[in-house]
Amino acid sequence: QPENVHHEVLPNGLTLLLRETHLAPVANVQIWAKVGSADEAPGQEGLAHFHEHMLFKGTERRGVGEIAGQIEGAGGRVNAYTSFDVTVYYATVPIDALGTGLEVLTDAIRHSIFDPDEIDREIEVVLEEIRRSEDSPGHVLSDAVFREHYRGHPYGAPILGPPENVASFDRDKVTRFWKKWYAPDNLVVVAAGDFKNDDLAREIRSLFEDMEPAHARRERPRRDPQEALRCALVERPFERWRLDLCWPGAAFRDADATYLDLLSFALGECESSRLVRKLRESEGLADRIHSSSYTPFDPGIFSIDIESDAERTFDVIRASLREVERVRHEPLSEQELERARINFLASEHFERESVSGLASKLGNFHVIGGDWRSEERYFETLRGATTADLLRVAQEYLDPEQLTAGLLIPESADGRMDGAGSAGAKTAGARIDEAMIAEAVRAGVEEGRRGYGAPARMRAPSPAGSKSAGAGASPASRSLPEIQSYEFTNGAQLHVVPRREIPVVACRAAFIGGLLAQGEADAGLSNFLASTWLRGTRSHSAADYARTVEDLAAEIAGFSGRSSIGLTLDVASEKLEPALDLFAEILLEPGLAADELERERRETLAAIERLEDQLATQAFLLFNRTHFREHPYRLPMTGTIESVARFDLEQVRAHHERIICGKNLVIAVAGDVDPDAVAESISRRMSGLPEGASYLDSLPPIEAAPEEIREGRIEKDRAQAHLVLGFRGLDVADPDSHCLEVISQLLAGQSGRLFLELRDRRSLAYTVSAMNIEGYAPGFFAVYIATAPEKVEDARRGVFEELERLISETPGDDELAHAKRHLTGNHVIDEQRNSSHAAHIALDALYGLGPGASRRYTAAIEAVRKEDVLRVARNVIDLSRYTEALVG
Repeated sequence: QPENVHHEVLPNGLTLLLRETHLAPVANVQIWAKVGSADEAPGQEGLAHFHEHMLFKGTERRGVGEIAGQIEGAGGRVNAYTSFDVTVYYATVPIDALGTGLEVLTDAIRHSIFDPDEIDREIEVVLEEIRRSEDSPGHVLSDAVFREHYRGHPYGAPILGPPENVASFDRDKVTRFWKKWYAPDNLVVVAAGDFKNDDLAREIRSLFEDMEPAHARRERPRRDPQEALRCALVERPFERWRLDLCWPGAAFRDADATYLDLLSFALGECESSRLVRKLRESEGLADRIHSSSYTPFDPGIFSIDIESDAERTFDVIRASLREVERVRHEPLSEQELERARINFLASEHFERESVSGLASKLGNFHVIGGDWRSEERYFETLRGATTADLLRVAQEYLDPEQLTAGLLIPESADGRMDGAGSAGAKTAGARIDEAMIAEAVRAGVEEGRRGYGAPARMRAPSPAGSKSAGAGASPASRSLPEIQSYEFTNGAQLHVVPRREIPVVACRAAFIGGLLAQGEADAGLSNFLASTWLRGTRSHSAADYARTVEDLAAEIAGFSGRSSIGLTLDVASEKLEPALDLFAEILLEPGLAADELERERRETLAAIERLEDQLATQAFLLFNRTHFREHPYRLPMTGTIESVARFDLEQVRAHHERIICGKNLVIAVAGDVDPDAVAESISRRMSGLPEGASYLDSLPPIEAAPEEIREGRIEKDRAQAHLVLGFRGLDVADPDSHCLEVISQLLAGQSGRLFLELRDRRSLAYTVSAMNIEGYAPGFFAVYIATAPEKVEDARRGVFEELERLISETPGDDELAHAKRHLTGNHVIDEQRNSSHAAHIALDALYGLGPGASRRYTAAIEAVRKEDVLRVARNVIDLSRYTEALVG
């Protein structure tokens, strides 16, 4: 609250607001008349401003020129201004001329004579002022926009008035207006400076106490309701195109005025603001762009004014609406808010350096804000403003249906756009009309809204619609929270399972890709991309990115498999929001820098070389390239020395652009989250991801299963030999996939047939197992054993014996029950972790099984009968056509 303020209302209604401050030996005196152009009656338009002129044209004691002359002669300065709401007369003088300044202003206010000849002369002056304004592009466009925006409200009329009105003014009109509004109960005397409050108050009383009140009251209509976009198109012989985009604002007395001030600053009032940074600097759509929040006595206007040209007009409208929609759906960052707050506070402080600034603030808060003490509330609001406050006012005030768009078109353009820029096809040679502006607005709003807000929930897929549906959910699964599913406007899916018991979250983003998206020449490209993701983004260097992730105690990693590529995130729930920023940054803005690519190449080549000593891996690599002849499942995940050596930046970026798109994406979140909130959060971050096309539309053809025995051999001088025997398997959607998993379990594990027979009974191996490896395309079913070179033949015979047994007889009831319990029990164990939930949900949804497929797992396993085991085993295991890979 300002100190040393004297507030007094005289019996006749005159208000005194005096602020004693001894910063310098000067003083500023202002007389505020609470009348502006918005208080004019029909036919009076322009009269309030005309009085501003006439009060300098002589009084009963002073002739023309003497009012300004006496103040300037005392070393001071004098002026006045008219707005929609007030007319203010002010003088700044050395402190020893304060009496002169006060007396001269009072004389002008109280005793102007309005000489008819001077009125005629001043009419010509004001007409010239109007003509001058018609040569100002900003003024012309502003008048047109206000006229359209403020239909039915006097703010829509120009302050200077129309020329025909001004030309009709006479002494009678001027005098009647003056007597009504220039009465003490409608005046406020404000002063700030090096004086004593009591002394100056006494002097003001003596000058005004004999005035009589007039009891004038403002009566203003409301602005006509606006339910759709309004346009104001103006053609003038100017050189530059200009745009004004305006929304209804707040009145100065409203708390929201402060929030709109801050929002405007962050949006477009400084060099670091969003509009300047993105539209002018980054996208080059404007030569100048600036936002402002005008908050007068009645609700004002929030506006963006732009200077651009014909080629960019459509795009700059679209981009402006895009950014406005983003601040309506996404809170400003704390950094943006603090920058706005600090700069706004600084500007307020600078305005108070002078006595004229102090007096203006005091008068404005009292006359426009309703009470000089409202300044204290203003700063309380300013300091306490939150990003949520700014988000709320953006949502409330910046509704695109409340937009008034003004466009100033140079006449030389013949109202046409020449069609350059991204909207070229739409605008080439087109004449500007409201429909074109509406289309630009619609496109910008749609782009800005893309991905924001809680997306519409998807209808839960019917289990019957999936090949792997099986029976209903198991008792364990039925106790799990419901999966909430969402679809974003760019085609991406999100599935969320809230598990609030532990404050951690797992997030998985999966795209169809992996091996499916590469060939011999670019083998390993998906894996290379997934690793390179972690080497920084456009905003973070690799080292900075790693530090930032670690500061959050988060884990972010890339993955690439046979049929998918993606990103994983595990983090404490309290750090989820900043972690999601980093998570999305990788997918939308990967660094993919040349120097980091070379570092990754070196590491990948080293990893490939290390694989030479991992003979089990070599055996499976050999199996894949022997079993598959054409399909990409034959390729090594990490690629080859030759393919990795050929990777270049353009190739990696093209792969990213092809695979990483909305229609190819499924995200799953499991953990301590609110589904709708996390959906909105992720949708907001992923809104910039292009829709693209699902890679499912361009998959390589499925390769036929081998019709013969295929063998692959690699000789290594090692102590062990590694043998893989396998067959063409099933794809993830095959209804027999659960049965094949039971078959694998019958063979594998420490209680499985292979372990018991080949290890425990025959001592042929330390490691022996069976597996069914599925993909979006059919994978393989295989048995692996590592044994001494001299035992290879015995091991092979033992494997074949167990396979022959499997296809010859059904398993026993106890053995089958044992295998099924092992599988279902391990599934429940895995379900303890959010990461397991997220991984299952993401991949199951990606592969078309439905996000809840894993919840049907227990029931599907339990439904497998021993007759099913025999049928599926015979369908998969054909001992006349298998693939064998031996390394040793």
